[in-house]
Amino acid sequence: MNNVKIIGSNINLLKLLSGLILISLIFWSVKSHAQEEVSFSVIMPEEYIEKRDLSKLDKSINIPVKTSFYSKDEELDFANYEETTDVIIARNYLVEEAIYEEKMAELDNSLITNIGYINPHFLKSNYDDGRKYSVPLTWGGIGILYRKDKFDNPPATWRWLLDSDKYSGRVALINDGRTLIQIALKYIGISANSNDPSWINQAEGLLKRQKEHIKNFGNSDGIALILADEVDLAIATNEEALEVIEKDKNIGFVYPREGSLIWQDIICISAKSNNKESAHYYINAILDAEIGRNIATNNQLATANQMSFEILKDSYKSDPRIFPDAQIFERYEDTSIIMDFDYEMMIDEMWDNILDS
Repeated sequence: MNNVKIIGSNINLLKLLSGLILISLIFWSVKSHAQEEVSFSVIMPEEYIEKRDLSKLDKSINIPVKTSFYSKDEELDFANYEETTDVIIARNYLVEEAIYEEKMAELDNSLITNIGYINPHFLKSNYDDGRKYSVPLTWGGIGILYRKDKFDNPPATWRWLLDSDKYSGRVALINDGRTLIQIALKYIGISANSNDPSWINQAEGLLKRQKEHIKNFGNSDGIALILADEVDLAIATNEEALEVIEKDKNIGFVYPREGSLIWQDIICISAKSNNKESAHYYINAILDAEIGRNIATNNQLATANQMSFEILKDSYKSDPRIFPDAQIFERYEDTSIIMDFDYEMMIDEMWDNILDS
């Protein structure tokens, strides 16, 4: 009889324990699900922000932050992140299509009190009209690589590459017809974003005339050629230039006085984010002056944040490979990769004509 009582007691105890375990599992399942629902996701270039600043950014909002990284542009396919990512940091041309298709959320600048730190030059944009969907963080531009021993002074004009035979056979251009036409437009004093056929025809004529003086026109790697001492002049971004100069101190870089094209690293909010308010606070935090300064120097880029610029070391602010002269900077433009059909057809046809001439 006592054995029956003991067995009965054990069964009751097992039922109680099973119930407690079940309740615990339900509790942790609910808690885990809740955490999953309120987690905050950010994706950005690898090593773009230092760990100490990432920690500061994580603390700027009151929900767990998951930060993912990509090391190559081609790894960022927004379609793969649209549903799961709140904030995206990327080069403007990587997310411009998503902005155009309104897959990025329109920003509420009342929640971004530090937006006033952004240099007014960047409030105008050809890829984000009215700057409704993005905030610029860092930037760089296209300029001229040159071999220092061939020039008494930096060749700060597109003339030597586009309108002169002085360095015939010792000049390399890029293989991107659209960008070359835009650079030619800047040289003749017109906006790189002009779609006026008369000006674009002039740019086409300029490139046709210069073609015979260009090494491997339409099929050259200017950076490789200048490193191999096969050319004296080439086109590159300042970001590329800094890497080249590390390899060969006899190579310099200059921003041309006629102006050129700039690109930007921007921050956006996915339209499908469930944490848009927190995303705005995250953007506001990243516009902190010290964080902005650290991002710029860590990547050897220029900052779009005026407050960050003010606290940069003088030696960094005055580095002509990173920051162009103020007057030249005003002549630099961003561009849109999205073209209307007629314009795209016109540019493609002109580039084919140049290559065939």
